[in-house]
Amino acid sequence: MKQHFQQIDVVKGLAIVAVLLLHSLSRASLLHSYAVYHIWQAVPLFMVVMGLNLGLSVHGRTQQLKQLYTRQYFSKKAVRILTPFFIVFLLSVPLGVLWQWATGADVLAFSWYTAVGVLPVTGKGNYFITLLLQSIVLLPLIGYASSRRPILTTLVLVLLEVLFQVWAAHFAYFDQNDYLYDAAFPRYFTAIAYGLWLAQLAQRPFRWRYTVLLAALGAVSAFFLWLFTYQQVELPFLRQAWQPQQLLTFGYAALLVWLALRLLPASSTALALRFLAALGKASYHIFLVQVVYFGLADKQSPLLLNLLTCLVLGYTFYQVEKRLQA
Repeated sequence: MKQHFQQIDVVKGLAIVAVLLLHSLSRASLLHSYAVYHIWQAVPLFMVVMGLNLGLSVHGRTQQLKQLYTRQYFSKKAVRILTPFFIVFLLSVPLGVLWQWATGADVLAFSWYTAVGVLPVTGKGNYFITLLLQSIVLLPLIGYASSRRPILTTLVLVLLEVLFQVWAAHFAYFDQNDYLYDAAFPRYFTAIAYGLWLAQLAQRPFRWRYTVLLAALGAVSAFFLWLFTYQQVELPFLRQAWQPQQLLTFGYAALLVWLALRLLPASSTALALRFLAALGKASYHIFLVQVVYFGLADKQSPLLLNLLTCLVLGYTFYQVEKRLQA
């Protein structure tokens, strides 16, 4: 059985709060607060954790191809990912109709994007839902490869990310359909690779050389984050909007996750850690709620209102669904 790390839930809890802050604050405020080193790390943290959980699930066992896409696997993913998504999808339709009737705002929309995970009432960050849908197909293959050839798998993931970025930079279709680029899972292959290696390290006795290596990679990534965000340095093969989230910067998020694994207890009764861990367990439900919320909310809504509404509704949604499935 996969070992449970409370630190992972704490990281996810911090990341979902960061998502809400990211979608509530102005770009000027984010830049002024150096959010590229904290709030803007929300999605990279989630993706590194995704790789970490994958690595923990396959650690110590060699998978067979026939074990990857089983009925049990898809049933598990349906419960965790698809069921909450479809609940929010269905509820957002009458909510959007009522909102349009009450305010006159045209918030309800259907298009071919709906087929790839865009909610009828969609707000900020919807692309992450599409990332999760892709993960259902891609993660088993990555885990299978990593359990057999971890170094080769890492090299292939990094190479595929580079090739995708180079191709995407010259693919004009993404200029008119940037959502598909935003939601492309290959953009985060290196983050997944970092998570896979963190899973390896988490199962081994502490070694300073690993921490020094991660610290060095994190420091280099932090330097690149500064260059891309504050010095207007751009790589020609990367789309401008996503320069701070790519293979040269994911080491910083990996370092943050590693520090959480090493500095925080695996299990704690401390109120703050329990609170963040609870939010982490409900992070997907909170995320779904905030997509719809920011599709409806006024752009100038108070920060505290945004936080309380999304956290309370999302956590309540998680608890209700959990009890219904018990």
